[in-house]
Amino acid sequence: MMKHSLKDYTFKDDGPDNDATPDDDHEFLNMDNCSQQHFTELLSQSKQTHLKGLHPRPGMPKPQTFVEYIIYTFHYIQQKTSSKYRPSGYWRYAIGVYKNLFLVFYFNWFAIFTSPLSSMAFILVYPTLSSALFAFEVGLKIFMDYLGGAKLVERISQDYGHNFSIINWGAPQLLLSSDTRRLIQTTLPVLGKTADATQMKGDVDHRHRTFDISIAETMTVLSSLIYERQDKKVTKAFKALSDFNKTQNPKQTSEQIELKIKRLIWESEKTIRDIARTYGLHFTGVTELKSLGGPFCGLYWPVHNENDDLDPFIIVSFKGTTPQNYSEFLVDATLQRTDARAFLFGSAHEGFYDSLFPTSMISGTDSRDPYYAIQSAIEEKARQLQKKFKTRKPVQVWVSGHSLGASLGVLLFARWLKCPQDIEPLCELRDAYLIGTPAVGDNDFASMFASHTNAPMTRSSTLWRIINKSDIVCRIPLGYNNRTVGHYLPTTDFFNYSHVGHAVQITHPMLNQKPLDIYPSSYQTNLDVDVVVSSPYSPSHRKTTGPDPDMSISSKDPTVNYPWWFRPFLKRVINPIPFIESFYPFFIRDHIPIHYFEGLENARGYYKKEKHV
Repeated sequence: MMKHSLKDYTFKDDGPDNDATPDDDHEFLNMDNCSQQHFTELLSQSKQTHLKGLHPRPGMPKPQTFVEYIIYTFHYIQQKTSSKYRPSGYWRYAIGVYKNLFLVFYFNWFAIFTSPLSSMAFILVYPTLSSALFAFEVGLKIFMDYLGGAKLVERISQDYGHNFSIINWGAPQLLLSSDTRRLIQTTLPVLGKTADATQMKGDVDHRHRTFDISIAETMTVLSSLIYERQDKKVTKAFKALSDFNKTQNPKQTSEQIELKIKRLIWESEKTIRDIARTYGLHFTGVTELKSLGGPFCGLYWPVHNENDDLDPFIIVSFKGTTPQNYSEFLVDATLQRTDARAFLFGSAHEGFYDSLFPTSMISGTDSRDPYYAIQSAIEEKARQLQKKFKTRKPVQVWVSGHSLGASLGVLLFARWLKCPQDIEPLCELRDAYLIGTPAVGDNDFASMFASHTNAPMTRSSTLWRIINKSDIVCRIPLGYNNRTVGHYLPTTDFFNYSHVGHAVQITHPMLNQKPLDIYPSSYQTNLDVDVVVSSPYSPSHRKTTGPDPDMSISSKDPTVNYPWWFRPFLKRVINPIPFIESFYPFFIRDHIPIHYFEGLENARGYYKKEKHV
């Protein structure tokens, strides 16, 4: 039997690419894919979880005196209780919230008089938010586990939403339609070109930037597609490894359990991989970002074909918030900031920052480093792409993400602005196209971010922060977002949040003649922006939200498969998904990727008609 040990794992060459679908069931054994890094993370996380406690190893000196026995006993009790009674996700969140609230007033008690508005916000928002999240956790638990909510969501997705996640089940054609395939396939050549080759004005004026609607639409689709990772299989993989570490079942060898875990992780990304392949892209996951079955990071790169005039590129994409995943809401709701100067600058949203970068733990229990996993995966993939495409030019690296994924994309982009040597000379940082991005840092963070975009002046890497109409996520956390006010704000002020990059606002048709309003963030330098449509693709006359002829939705399953309280409603409607989504408030509906895509598609028609390309 062939052994597949983690110790011996290295990236392997893909082998020749072709348009034929590979034997996906066995590709996890021989195909170059970063999913193996998922396995490494699960292995280390499982060991950290279960190999706690003080167990004297052979050769360790035993306690000899009464004092040594006391020290040994206290150490043993401390380790056993810290691992056994570690607080749950919510209670860790609540402890962090109230610790931050205490420290704010302990070190600056007179803020009640000097910053009354901020103090009032701290006193009211933190307890209210923590109480609301507790109620939400209880309600979600009751609905999903006791009222059949989990099975209901899964069943509706299977019958009416093409087995997609809640984010995509209302518009599966965004991922599956032939229009989407043509759009992305015709945009891929642009992604491999260098920055100089894609600028409209190649003179000495470095104040010009190019916003490409075709790239923005492509990134919207890819940021939406990454939601289709099957988190249950990742959780199942961790459980299988955890159980093996606990029991050491003699009927299973370590090689067998490794193969099982690798297969589960590989299968969890199958939907993304299969759809991306129709676009002309490969996909693989890279890191779990300190969570399990929550936000994660993956890479897209082009399928190589000898007949294509295509240069290599890598798209780093982050998954956003899944509505039914409670742990992701805790990350979003962590309003307090943390010192980000170890890897970035200023202060950053604690939940986002701690998800991406290694943190200093007094207990030393969390040694995970998602950023290093991303960096090393990109470098190795870049070497392979240069070899496969027979080029020595730097591989172009792009960043994408939606919602929580967009926030993580901002931090990753900021790191590479500050330290481009992390990926150079193999790679060249291009632009970030981020969808529905909340604020991630304070005024110092925003100021230094803007400074690095201008150092040197010839740097063309730009963060495009795309905003759809009334999307509320783009307007939180609440902050002054003003350079003048930020100059006087204390670092601990509740409202000390500022946006970064260049905003691309999708406007209301009845309020603005132009479909896009482009402006710099408060600390950003004002630049001349050229809006282009690089892809020659022309959409069909079918509406994006309408049914696609290639896709049939089966709704013939008997209602007996649904919870009893849902059956009467199901008998009165043909497809419950549009009815459910009709209850979304407009500021939530505008956050869904399909509505971003529709706004960009409208802008495409406008700029083509007005001959801005």
